[in-house]
Amino acid sequence: MKKLAIVVIILVVLAMAAFIGASVAYSSSSDFRSDSFPENTTINGVDCSGLTYDEAEAKLTEAWNDKHIIITGKLSETVADFTDLGCTYDIADALRSAKDDNKLRAAGNHFLGSPLNISFPMTVDTYSEDFKERVITSPFLKQDEARASEDAYVDITDPDFPIVPEVYGDKPDADKFFADLIHHIQTGEIKFTYDEQQYYSLPKVTSEDKELKEYQEYCRKYLTQEITYELGEETFTLTTEQLSSLLKDDMSGEADEEAVEKYVASLAEKYDNVGITRNFTSLSGKQISVSGGSYGWTIDQKKEAAQLTADINSHKDVSREPVFSVSGYGEYSADVGDTYIDVDISAQTVRYYRNGALVFNSPCVTGHRNNGTTTYTGTFYILNKVRNVVLRGENVDGSKYESPVKYWLGFWGPQGFHDADWRGSFGGSIWINDGSHGCINMPPSLMPSLYNSVEVGMPVVLHY
Repeated sequence: MKKLAIVVIILVVLAMAAFIGASVAYSSSSDFRSDSFPENTTINGVDCSGLTYDEAEAKLTEAWNDKHIIITGKLSETVADFTDLGCTYDIADALRSAKDDNKLRAAGNHFLGSPLNISFPMTVDTYSEDFKERVITSPFLKQDEARASEDAYVDITDPDFPIVPEVYGDKPDADKFFADLIHHIQTGEIKFTYDEQQYYSLPKVTSEDKELKEYQEYCRKYLTQEITYELGEETFTLTTEQLSSLLKDDMSGEADEEAVEKYVASLAEKYDNVGITRNFTSLSGKQISVSGGSYGWTIDQKKEAAQLTADINSHKDVSREPVFSVSGYGEYSADVGDTYIDVDISAQTVRYYRNGALVFNSPCVTGHRNNGTTTYTGTFYILNKVRNVVLRGENVDGSKYESPVKYWLGFWGPQGFHDADWRGSFGGSIWINDGSHGCINMPPSLMPSLYNSVEVGMPVVLHY
């Protein structure tokens, strides 16, 4: 018996050696090295006999996407069934190394006809947005009455800055479930139980959080400051949220200069109004729409950012106008207020209103309409007041002119109001064929009154 056992062992060893040798020889053969799988090959339960790597990848992808992923509740009832998964799978490398990783089994398949069963994870590479949408909007996840968990936070809209406690909600985290579903797809587990409590998201910050309490003290120290901008009727105070956004994130209480610059730029975008289109009813009752000109307010963004930074860092209450590079007349306003000179080119009249009352009214002659030396339209302001000057310029035909005047009120470049003693009449349609070079020609008897009444800086609205 002992000799027989030895003979059997020797025969087994020789058989194994022969099989291993044959396996090694097979693994080096062109048959083994081909890009197709041998007959009787199953990969992840899918028959891939004789398929190339690419064919096997396509077949596995189709088979996996056709699976039904069944979700059951605690009582084994089906709550959802997902198919048509629309995923792509990162399995190309796994397929190409499948035979190398299973040399002996592949040899057994070749020599003995035994099945070659291969398995590896179906790693999801991409998924369709349609598939995700179907999952996260499923009724068992989309519970309208459920409430999501909420972190504790400091209520900076309350002057006492209380800590609002955290909320433990009962709304499932759909994204977390979807990630878990992808994992089950990869492992091929087509049925699993849904326990909604596993998908409740817990608050990340509680009312006992040390950093939250430190933030509360920071708010009480630095967010009680009041910074008020005086902009006429639009005067406003920065909210605590706005003030908070202008401070550095390190809770030092110092201004974040970049954030301040952006905020000042937003102020300028909202409140700068030089040359804007103004639509309003004039004090004469006429509907006016006029754009362009030099009148209004412009914030000096660089200087205002520097001033606001200094104000924040002082931690003291501040109330002031923005730093303007251009200022209108009186307090800030988006319109022209109730003190201005109204030049109605169509009616050829000049009216001056002060505090809403008409204090001056006169006919005039504006720029020559037919030869193109028209008067500018827009909202301007009185630049200067000068007595006894000589107006010099060039006529349309190229000849020069010199016109001495006793009163000059300039509002833009070469254009202004002045007496015109060379004219015998004013108003009407004179401007169409015998208008000025662009200036507002005024009756000599009335010009002194206008000159003496107005101030430099007052708005001038010129319109049709």
